[in-house]
Amino acid sequence: MPQGLIGLRAYWEILRPFNCMMAAAAAIIGLAIAGGLGPRSTALIFLVVFLVTGAGNAINDYYDREIDSVNRPARPIPSGRISPQAALNYSLALFAAGCLLAGLVNQVCLALAAFNSALLFLYARNLKATPLAGNICVAFLTGSTFLFGGAAAGLQGLLANQVPFLLSFLVSMSREIAKDIEDMAGDRLGGARTLPILAGERLSAALAAAFALAAVVLGFFAPFGKVYLAIVVVADLFFLLSVRMMVRGDASGAQKALKKGMAVALGAFLAGAALAEEMLRI
Repeated sequence: MPQGLIGLRAYWEILRPFNCMMAAAAAIIGLAIAGGLGPRSTALIFLVVFLVTGAGNAINDYYDREIDSVNRPARPIPSGRISPQAALNYSLALFAAGCLLAGLVNQVCLALAAFNSALLFLYARNLKATPLAGNICVAFLTGSTFLFGGAAAGLQGLLANQVPFLLSFLVSMSREIAKDIEDMAGDRLGGARTLPILAGERLSAALAAAFALAAVVLGFFAPFGKVYLAIVVVADLFFLLSVRMMVRGDASGAQKALKKGMAVALGAFLAGAALAEEMLRI
């Protein structure tokens, strides 16, 4: 592969595009739940969330480059395919582009995009090494994609996305703690003070399992109809599987099950969004 294409691939890879698309999809579903779907708003919301999420991933890799040299040496920075300074500049440019596009939606979306951009930067630089605070930050950012999509339709759109936000927050908390358990070796080497390092693997696993169980319960409180409930039951099975894996000490398997469960839950919320659209037409 030509050197230029290798470089471009590294810049694409550092965004973690699958995660960006998942976040953007959540925002579009939030927009649909709020009844604000339209070609312009949909395109803008997708681009803003994709860019800001990618920027957050890039800035995280910049500050995590020493830890990643142990935990994930194949990533673009530790593998030498992108220099740290280039990754930093790339991230800042993406944050700026995302906020500029958010301003084309409305002022609430601009405020949320700017706030989340600042939070992503602070997380990578300061909060990740702070026990629980870093996990809460990531969980909020993940769930806020639904709020951002809803915000395009105003205050009512924000309120309509309360359950999706909270469910995503709970699942993300569980998954973040599971990832911290999985990364304990590299985090110790990098001097990070994560919850598993301070409180122990067993207590951390129990807390992660509790968040996953809370998500299972909360999922039944969304007023999105029977189709939503039928799909969310499948997501709940993945969440319960993650609890079982967590109890057995398989943090890696647990966080993968949580990721799959959240993907199914997105489908459930999509069904809820379809119901909201149908109700608006009646």
